[in-house]
Order: sequence, then structure tokens, then C-alpha cells
Amino acid sequence: MSNVAPQITKDMTFLQMLQTYPETAKVLKKYNLACAACLGAQNEPIDLGAINHGIDPEELLAALNAAIK
Repeated sequence: MSNVAPQITKDMTFLQMLQTYPETAKVLKKYNLACAACLGAQNEPIDLGAINHGIDPEELLAALNAAIK
């Protein structure tokens, strides 16, 4: 059994993340990201989506990973 904590990475798409960790939707809502309803979420990696919406990708990743711990 592995002791590695689950981790959301910058290259995951929003859709992959939401399917794997549905609890992250609350974090996205805090950042005013409507990724569940966005067609771009299927292919857009988290870091690029954050940048495109004026959000610091590292800050968003930290918040998303905190939500799944």
C-alpha cells in the first residue's frame, strides 16, 4: 500500500479532476470558475485555465489539493 497522497497536477484537465475529485467543485466556485458547465474543461489543463482566468495557477493548485486531503 502506498503512502503517497492523492495529488492534482497542473496538467490534469478540469474534467479529469472533477470526475476524480468531485469535491473540488466547491473550490472552483470560490474562484468563480464554472468548469463543470464549460466545454473547454474537457481539454484545458488546470494551469492554463487558471492563467486564462487571471488566477495564479500555483495558488489554485494548492487550494484544490487542500480540498482533497
